Amino acid sequence: MDGINARLIYLFTDLILPLIVGYLLYQRRLLSDAAVNLLIRINVIVFFTLLSLFSFWALPLTRDLFILPAFFAFIILFPGFISWRFLGRRFHSPIDRGTHLISALLSNIGTLGGICAYIIYGERGFAYAQIGGACQNLVLVLLAFPIAQYFYLLHKARGRAPRLEGRGFLGLLLSWNQLSILGMTAGLLLNASGIARPPVLSDAFGCIIHIAAWFGMLPIGSLINFRRARHFVYLTLDMIALRFLVVPIVTFAAALLLISDPTVQNALVIFASAPGAINATLTARLYHLNVDYTIAVFLVTTVLYLTVLFPVTFFLFR
Repeated sequence: MDGINARLIYLFTDLILPLIVGYLLYQRRLLSDAAVNLLIRINVIVFFTLLSLFSFWALPLTRDLFILPAFFAFIILFPGFISWRFLGRRFHSPIDRGTHLISALLSNIGTLGGICAYIIYGERGFAYAQIGGACQNLVLVLLAFPIAQYFYLLHKARGRAPRLEGRGFLGLLLSWNQLSILGMTAGLLLNASGIARPPVLSDAFGCIIHIAAWFGMLPIGSLINFRRARHFVYLTLDMIALRFLVVPIVTFAAALLLISDPTVQNALVIFASAPGAINATLTARLYHLNVDYTIAVFLVTTVLYLTVLFPVTFFLFR
């Protein structure tokens, strides 16, 4: 069995299994909200920082690498534009329009997209995903939070133009949660300086990636709520088409024109089709939007991605 086929086992052991375990533990009250928050913080601050450092240290520095931020900006912002200009207009309530917009903006590029890219392309695929994860974090703080606040205040003001409060955004942007960006930067500097990465760090990466997968997917499993989500499943059809058809097709067409490396082209399709992010639920909860709809989008797109889309992608791109 070659390395790629061996890594396919990780689809179950590192993605599906921790989701199931997290769901069962939380339902049986063996996993508390405090424990979930701790797992998320440890994963983001410790493991993702180390993985970013190790992967960027050995990443080939090519022209395509420096085009990736522009592609990730498109992958994130294009669905938001489609929601704002077209799909979201069918909702009459500012709460529902805002919820649809943040659900379109935020996807699971960094965690789920990173692990799936690792399964096919190894450390290189994971490193590419972290560039997207960094872009996603910026969009979360600089765009998704203000948008959510705007639509909530628009709802309270009964359609009159609301005033946004900017206090606290800088603190959210400059937080421990962004430490992995320093790991990426340090890895790139070591790489550009010509300092060879010690071989032992490759073995360390292979161990840490599995731990990080469990620390990342267990909390997601704990947030699954079938009872609350089932009433909104029928409203997720447009998001399924947007995430799994429109954005990947447009992204791949652009990548064929602008990217020369087939690995980067294919990896961008993986990231463009990433399912909805649980950060949309956290944002909706923070700004009093429609939490149940974001849970439905997250749940439906994640299940479809893990059971249908990624297995198909694996056999096409391996």
